[in-house]
Amino acid sequence: MKKEHLNIVGTVSALLLILGLFLMFFSVGFGMSLGESWLISQSGGSADTNQYMMVIETYTNNFVIIGSMLFGAGLLTALFLFYSFLRYGSKDRQASTNTNH
Repeated sequence: MKKEHLNIVGTVSALLLILGLFLMFFSVGFGMSLGESWLISQSGGSADTNQYMMVIETYTNNFVIIGSMLFGAGLLTALFLFYSFLRYGSKDRQASTNTNH
């Protein structure tokens, strides 16, 4: 892999990690605001309290799950990047030392 490709993978990995953490930490706020908008969309703006709480919990859990998946994908790409640096970085160093002799 070229160094430019590894830089792109590193950027994508960092973005996935940050976005995943952001979604996980702010999932309650996002869930509550989506739950409130659901409540407003109901006829007359009223619904059963248990149903409202279930909607908020569902939205919150969705954001936690999506954030966890993005964080996991970012972590896996970071591990791939680390492995690529170890594998291809050593080949590049060996090739440059062999050409100098």
